[in-house]
Amino acid sequence: MRGFLVVAHSAPVEANFPLDDLPGAAGRVDVLCRAVGAALLVSHGIRRDVEVNLILRDTVRIRIDGARVRHLNPDERSTAALLRRALDSTADGEVESTPGLFVSRCSLRQAIEDLSHHGASPIVLDEAGRPADSFRFPADPVFVLSDHVDFSEDEERLLSDLPCVSLGSTPLHTSQAVTIAHYLLDRKGEDLEERLVLAHKVWGEPKAQMMKGLLEDFEIPANLVTHASPSIYPMAVDGLAEVRVMVRARDLARAQEIIADYFEPPCEARHADGSPR
Repeated sequence: MRGFLVVAHSAPVEANFPLDDLPGAAGRVDVLCRAVGAALLVSHGIRRDVEVNLILRDTVRIRIDGARVRHLNPDERSTAALLRRALDSTADGEVESTPGLFVSRCSLRQAIEDLSHHGASPIVLDEAGRPADSFRFPADPVFVLSDHVDFSEDEERLLSDLPCVSLGSTPLHTSQAVTIAHYLLDRKGEDLEERLVLAHKVWGEPKAQMMKGLLEDFEIPANLVTHASPSIYPMAVDGLAEVRVMVRARDLARAQEIIADYFEPPCEARHADGSPR
């Protein structure tokens, strides 16, 4: 499960805003609608493993459960209509205004505490944070973003103990940051599932480690597979000291070019089980 929490500073907390002027009289509800669309919508479908939380003026929480939501469309106006209907249902407890949309009285602090209590890992997205490329994302991340304005000083203090990750130095729209966060996590999942292929094989671990380090210098992840540890078999015996350099299929051509340029012509490409690719 992954989630997004958007802090809205000017959005209305009552259901009296116009649908014909979302960027103006509606208090930039258009920003929230685009963020909701980026978080939940895919081509001809909805991400069922995603939850979106909107915190309006530190007062109201609208929670959208991708597994249950209905009637969510790509256009901003219809999404704004769903949010307006949710605000019209605000009560002391959490109320489901339409399928998958829940509304309650809630502050940012309470929302963070509730998400953490349910096993989520809040992560702040901000240009000043740690580069996303070097951050190890947890299993159930919730990305905390601001709307069209920066976090306030009070919000920064509240969020200061949370991990802070940067998607780059260029300021992005909220919906753009959501899209990139999805891309990073989707790519991570693909990397875990992708079948490795044989880029080259060498005799002895030292040379294999050099190749691995060189490939990683070119931002190509590599794994080493050996039949036995060289510390146990200091000499090659029936192929036991053979070390295979494995890479992702999409990196194979470039990896073999690098190996050929710096070491020697690589062997025939094969899958991790040894079958020809």
